[in-house]
Amino acid sequence: MRPRGVYPAIALAILCMSTASIMIRWCSAPPLIVAMYRVIFTAIIAVPLVRGSFIAGVKNISGRDLIYIAGAGFFLALHFAFWITSLDYTRVSSSVLFTNLQVIFVLLFSFLLLQEKINIKALGGIFLALVGSSLVAGGDWHQGRLLGDLLALLSGLFVAVYILAGRRVRARVEAMSYTALVSGAAGFTLLLAALISGQDFFSYPARDWLLFVLLALGPGIAGHGIIIWALKYIKAPVVAVSILGESVGASILAFFIFGESLLWYQLAGGCLILSGIYTAAVNERSDCA
Repeated sequence: MRPRGVYPAIALAILCMSTASIMIRWCSAPPLIVAMYRVIFTAIIAVPLVRGSFIAGVKNISGRDLIYIAGAGFFLALHFAFWITSLDYTRVSSSVLFTNLQVIFVLLFSFLLLQEKINIKALGGIFLALVGSSLVAGGDWHQGRLLGDLLALLSGLFVAVYILAGRRVRARVEAMSYTALVSGAAGFTLLLAALISGQDFFSYPARDWLLFVLLALGPGIAGHGIIIWALKYIKAPVVAVSILGESVGASILAFFIFGESLLWYQLAGGCLILSGIYTAAVNERSDCA
């Protein structure tokens, strides 16, 4: 039975996710450190929110599912590392738009790797999104921001693999248990990367530590956590389309907080990207997003 508050909960999740890029811009810590503490604190906060015993729940997860969770966490770590880095090189609006192309990547991977069919309308949406991406990337190239767009695009690719790796597991694992485990796996991956690259782990101002926790509470638990929970009650394409609101919310916040106005090619390309993702998501034949 679908809970009455599922749609308001999704709206709250999108609002919380829209704040992520703003808080990351306020952080003075390196992108790898921001990504690491975000997922580590998300895992820590998620554990006491698990229904029942977290330890007992983990013991009931099969070894194969744990491997999938570890793989999903690895690609989630790559997603955050690349996306957070992209915010240093491009506008918030462009970064979030390119990251949201993960919906398109999921559909393409499902077709190429899982032999899941895509109808002609969904293919048209994919083409529309790619045209919009080319328009935004072309404009940002002249503005010297192409590197940031490419990093955001790669982050969308990685989060698509994360979704594909974890979608079967989610059907058998409780939402907060999954959030805690996959965030923990991502945190461990980023911790190793930070150690190898010689990052400083502690010498950051109090504001950064507050932002690390807020990133975990807001976009992490109230954002991604609610979205994972909602997938049990709402079809994946509907949820995927709802996430497009993050692009709009982040762009509005960036305009008022950082004065980042949208340029003509971002408006035109962004409309094509969002229209393409919407068309592809609502017309795909399987719940693969």
